[in-house]
Amino acid sequence: MSSLGTEFKINVHVEPIDGLHMSDYDFTCRFYVYTDRFVEFKKKDMIMVNQDNYIACINSEEIGSGNIKMQITALIPDVDFPNGLRTEKETLYIGIKISK
Repeated sequence: MSSLGTEFKINVHVEPIDGLHMSDYDFTCRFYVYTDRFVEFKKKDMIMVNQDNYIACINSEEIGSGNIKMQITALIPDVDFPNGLRTEKETLYIGIKISK
């Protein structure tokens, strides 16, 4: 458990989707405890470690206390969709709890 005001470097990793690495498509990560208070990072705002790992730097003051969740929204190239992109969303607890 960490205290409010702690800064985190969170590694975001997604296994290849349809043979595409994270570096091959656009994505956005939203970190939050409650849905009305969040921080959001686009791929370009994150630190690229390698083609399948990106780092987001978060100050817990921005999202409040409780269990942190992350929602990643990926725009996967797919010719079967009208705009050529398929949206995939995944939401998960990241295993960090912030206390006051």
